[in-house]
Amino acid sequence: MVGIGAKDKKRLQRPPITLIKQVNQSLRPSDIQENIESFKMFKEYFNVFKPFLNELQLSDAATEYFATWVQKATAFQLNQFPNKNKLYLHLLCYIKHQFYYRHDVLVDIFLKSTQASVNAANVQLNQLEKNSRSERNKAIRKLSAANKESRELIEKITEIVKSHVILGGSKLEQIEALVDQYNIQHNSSEKSKLVTLEESLDKISKNLTFLDAIESRSLKLQHRVSVISQIMEFNANTSIDNLITAINNFRSVASEVSNNPPIDFLDEDEKEAVYIDGKLRVSLYKILLFVNMADAIKSGCLNLSYSYRYKSIQEYLIEESQWKSQRMALLASAGLLKFADFNTVISLLKPQLDQKYQVVNQRFLNNENLHLSIDKDGKVKVVTPKIDSDESEYITSLLSKSGFVPILQVLSDVNHVTQFTTAFKHFSIKHKKMKPQLETIFAGILGKGCNIGVNRMANISKGISEDVLKNTVNWFFSLKNLQEANNKILAVLNKLFLTNNYRYNPDQLHTGSDGRKVNVAVDSLMASYSYKYFGKGKGVTIYTFLGERQLLFHVLVISSSEREAAYVIDGLLQNEVIKSNIHSTDTHGFTESVFAATHFIGIAFAPRFKDIGDQKIYAFSARQTYEKRGYKILPSRTIDLKLIEKGWDDILCFMTTLKLKHTTASQLFKRLSSYAKGHPLYKAIKEFGRIIKSIYILTYFDDVVILPPFSGD
Repeated sequence: MVGIGAKDKKRLQRPPITLIKQVNQSLRPSDIQENIESFKMFKEYFNVFKPFLNELQLSDAATEYFATWVQKATAFQLNQFPNKNKLYLHLLCYIKHQFYYRHDVLVDIFLKSTQASVNAANVQLNQLEKNSRSERNKAIRKLSAANKESRELIEKITEIVKSHVILGGSKLEQIEALVDQYNIQHNSSEKSKLVTLEESLDKISKNLTFLDAIESRSLKLQHRVSVISQIMEFNANTSIDNLITAINNFRSVASEVSNNPPIDFLDEDEKEAVYIDGKLRVSLYKILLFVNMADAIKSGCLNLSYSYRYKSIQEYLIEESQWKSQRMALLASAGLLKFADFNTVISLLKPQLDQKYQVVNQRFLNNENLHLSIDKDGKVKVVTPKIDSDESEYITSLLSKSGFVPILQVLSDVNHVTQFTTAFKHFSIKHKKMKPQLETIFAGILGKGCNIGVNRMANISKGISEDVLKNTVNWFFSLKNLQEANNKILAVLNKLFLTNNYRYNPDQLHTGSDGRKVNVAVDSLMASYSYKYFGKGKGVTIYTFLGERQLLFHVLVISSSEREAAYVIDGLLQNEVIKSNIHSTDTHGFTESVFAATHFIGIAFAPRFKDIGDQKIYAFSARQTYEKRGYKILPSRTIDLKLIEKGWDDILCFMTTLKLKHTTASQLFKRLSSYAKGHPLYKAIKEFGRIIKSIYILTYFDDVVILPPFSGD
């Protein structure tokens, strides 16, 4: 043990399984290597036991349950497992779950590292552009002047050659004189400068300057992702061939790229740039391979074989054979039978959209809508009337008169009415009779919820040992339990007259969701840089769902670089207590696909657009039809019904998968929205969403009070 530090000695004394339970969230090469080694181990075990796992055919949910037990258990608890066959089942699931999970983690590291290199290259390029802008403009002026002088020389020579007055010998003398004069004015040094300037501008036009900048980042990126690119397992059946060929070649040569590697995945400028005088620029080739791999993973053109988050979208949907044989039964289970026939759905939407155009335009032409106007450029503008707000209406003004109430009393009183602590059940069903003291649960809630920490919470609490509190949080606290506890509180609040008194319309419930940026001080793959929100630091977005009664019914943490729209349907579908009729987001939470999805689940989507006049609206008839009627509010273009009809069955399968919760909405929407824009399902659901969006925008133009629920019936 000579030369081994105390920290390393302590690690060696621990059981091996305890050393691999945590995933390193850092992007430092040494920490990435640690994740790679753990992944390799799980990959090796997975390949050995894959036949047994295939035979078991456990669902992802079952696999995750058994794996989570192993994650929570100590080495002693694993060794004391009475039934060895059940222990092996748990360990097999743990191996599979960790292999899938760590596969996704390596992809996250690959994507973040590659994007960081691209961003750094762009920053370098922008700085170079800023510094050389005056010189570049001067170069352009010089080249322009040189070209002008060259044209003038050619014009004079042409004039001499075509002259009928000047004799043959004299013509040659005059041409030689002009050329000599030009050469004196443009000596070899001046010509060399012009050639250099031409080459520089040519590089800019071919994007070679960016390629030079990104090549300088290649070695740094290789240290982080070369090995990752070689050990990730891609599904060749759902990935583009030219990139799979390049990846396989990169693996076969163990990163020692030959002079003639596959380059079909590169665009024409990149193909030209990777060679100089017939010799491959190896560093540039490698980083372009990584960048193209990252883009393809994000766009759905490169998919993993074993993954939770990076498989082909078809693998998340209901299996094709099951969908074809049980289509009507599945639609009935999902409550989507009324959408089964495309023509029936469209026959309801057509007159509704056309009537909206008619009513909005008629009221506008009759000067009945004082809030709607059209500027000289034809842009629609809406001025929202001011609403008076009386702060005395809010309950905070009443509570402030009661003075301070201890938080433990609040938790105790709320629990007395709602019994929310009954939701904190032991992870293992076997231990369902075990129940910690209420004070211990409250301490766990405060320690985790107020970011105090379990250890510190135990130290400042009377009568609660650190071991008991840690054990309680480990085995009784889970996302599912916390959501159930919250739902128990919501269920009681739902019945209170006071909360319902704050509804704007007693027959409707209006909810909304928005993100809040929060700094993250520790290493986290979820955290992203954003100077606007975090300065030089990193952070995440806490995405919260709240109703007009101020009942918080869903919350999740996402990357601050992600668009919030992918998570809107999650919050609306996963909560069983709060049933929203109308849901609002800001522009960041809107996509036309979300308009489509909310229509299917029976909720009116009412986003707050930054400038609603910039949003395009659509119609079933051509624009000329509305112009002939004298309308002023006109559609941008016609809805492509054939596109929607062709993809209707795929849309229904997509929505049935969401409603039956075969996978989360965010997972499906992230894969769908990241796909290449030519994906048939993406195009079809987006086109259908444009119908619903157009109805909403026209309603917004004409309704200053509130958008009524829209079901399409």
